[in-house]
Amino acid sequence: MNTSQFAFIICANNEQYYSECVRYIQDIYVPENYSIDIICIQEADSMAQGYNAGMRSSDARYKIYLHQDTFILNKNFLYDILRIFNSDERIGLIGVLGVRELPEDADCYLKWDTGVVTAHNGKTVLDLKLYQNKVKAYIPVKAVDGLIMITQTDIPWREDFLDGWDFYDVSQSLEMDRHGYMVVVPYQEKPWCYHDCGASKIEKYHFYRHKMIRKYPQYFRENAGQVDFETSQQRQAQLDGIRSGMINLVSAGAYEELVNVANTIREAMLEDTDICELINLMEIYSLEKESAGRRFSEWWIFQNWEQIREYCRWLRFVLLRIGYQREDARIDELKLLVKEGRISRDAIRNISITTLGSTRNVHGCLLKEDRQEPLVSVIIAVYNGEKFVGETITSVLNQTYQNMEIIILDDASIDHSRDVILSFKDSRIKTIFCEENHNICYTGNIGFQKAKGKYIALIGHDDLWAPDKLEKQVAFMEEHPACSVCFTWADIIDENRKIINDNHEYVYSSFCSENKETGQLLRRLFFFGNVFCASSSCIRKTSLDRAGQYRYALIQLQDYDLWMRLLLFGSVFILQEKLTYYRRFNDSNGSKQLSHISEHTKRRSVREKQCIDAAWLDSLSMKQFVGIFRNDMRNPAVCTEKEVLCEKAFLLEKCGNFLGIQKFIDILEDEECRKILFEKYNFKLQDFYEMNAQ
Repeated sequence: MNTSQFAFIICANNEQYYSECVRYIQDIYVPENYSIDIICIQEADSMAQGYNAGMRSSDARYKIYLHQDTFILNKNFLYDILRIFNSDERIGLIGVLGVRELPEDADCYLKWDTGVVTAHNGKTVLDLKLYQNKVKAYIPVKAVDGLIMITQTDIPWREDFLDGWDFYDVSQSLEMDRHGYMVVVPYQEKPWCYHDCGASKIEKYHFYRHKMIRKYPQYFRENAGQVDFETSQQRQAQLDGIRSGMINLVSAGAYEELVNVANTIREAMLEDTDICELINLMEIYSLEKESAGRRFSEWWIFQNWEQIREYCRWLRFVLLRIGYQREDARIDELKLLVKEGRISRDAIRNISITTLGSTRNVHGCLLKEDRQEPLVSVIIAVYNGEKFVGETITSVLNQTYQNMEIIILDDASIDHSRDVILSFKDSRIKTIFCEENHNICYTGNIGFQKAKGKYIALIGHDDLWAPDKLEKQVAFMEEHPACSVCFTWADIIDENRKIINDNHEYVYSSFCSENKETGQLLRRLFFFGNVFCASSSCIRKTSLDRAGQYRYALIQLQDYDLWMRLLLFGSVFILQEKLTYYRRFNDSNGSKQLSHISEHTKRRSVREKQCIDAAWLDSLSMKQFVGIFRNDMRNPAVCTEKEVLCEKAFLLEKCGNFLGIQKFIDILEDEECRKILFEKYNFKLQDFYEMNAQ
């Protein structure tokens, strides 16, 4: 046994992935007097068979079994595993994700509860931060995930019954336990690995799960977790059909049709890597089509999914190297492609987000342009904000984007907000102090009227911005003149700036939603309410001038009302980066924010939404209404304005909007409408009486 050698054992079937995996291995620091060996097993019959072949071909004491799509980020990786192994000779296996208690049905899929890893699922990047104990170098677990498995003792992999690609990792963990060795997950201050895994395919997962139950009865229960294999197979067949259809559209160059398909299934189909990547690419295609320079990335010429996927994968790998600040000759090549317009900034921005979770590092390297900076008007409405408004103003002043005017409107605060505001000495700050208290709409509209910028950015007196928030939003808006408003994702923080997303899961998930086609987004707003954080907004002033300002009488849903109108005059885009920090207070401490919700504000919110929705529906043309609500209409084949009036009444009533009754009262006065209701909907006056009685 060679006690001073590390052997990396990789089962590979894709040269592109394998080469990238090796690239990260070559970045790792090697301890003095130690060496590394990289063993590639090609065309393995199963993972267990391949790993056995690799194990037998090396006499290295330390063996690192890893997927070809696992990239080791920790440059001190070898030092760290030596430290763990040397601390206890009973440790046989190290992984970066694990489970502390085995489920009795052996279903470990998505059950990992210990460790840290960054993973790309095809559509987005996930930072899995599970249980860790900072004071302990490692935590014993029952089993580890197979993305990377590190051993200091050789125990054969169970290829005798695991002849596929599932459960080899759980099985090996149990074999270690049976031989008296510990399985552990180390403490990771930062993730040791990046797993470019895509969406997991589990078509044979449950078949091998039942094999595991029978093979290891001391760990699992025989009759636990029965699975409807037929349903599972039907689901897989459905995914296969969707994937095949989308790839055929790529081959035909039918991208407009493919965009429509992607918009339809965007939220429903996330279990297939190809489908996820195609949906993501169609978002890029739509953005490129709407960009000021109509700059299309060059991969669209291929009309071959394999070539497009390989090209985009290359781009993703290079962006990873930039994001993790690794040297790479390919970076200069990518810079040239961007400079020549062969890869669009939309593509760079989008794939950076889905690969890294942000454009940090990438922005300065590839996206930043020397251009004239248009004026941005930042509006801060303040009422009794002395505790936090200073932080808010500071976060605005600290923006990397500097061409702005900052309009601060104090709505007759009765605390020391005025003193805090006046303590800031910056020529860009313009202050307005109201003599009497009004509401957010009153002060907001004063700000809108005073604003001289091409863009208007709103921020609450207790919210915060990341330093590059405005810079990234303005860059996007300049590239996409049809965009009316650009939002960002937001973290929810408490009074101490602690992130509390888990305490406000619904609000957090709403603020961090995916981009949708404008009609889909309007429909979602209509049925489910506001999903945008006002403090994350950057509004094109010309769009605001067309849509109109806040309605003075609104106080709960003034933002929702504004977004509904703005979206009729242009598209909306959400930068999928957490560049805004939205403050929520714990009710227990007595603090209240401007948007504090009580029982009476809830009632007022319901009434405001019903009034807003009814007025907004009235403003829609027949084309707009049908385009947004076709799937919700009783008669999608409407062809007259009066038929649309009937559909609007039915829609309001369906939503429980009391103004739907008023709408019916109005249209039933019209003889033609009564005829339409009877002939097209079999709806008579008696039906209305029954409806109104409910």
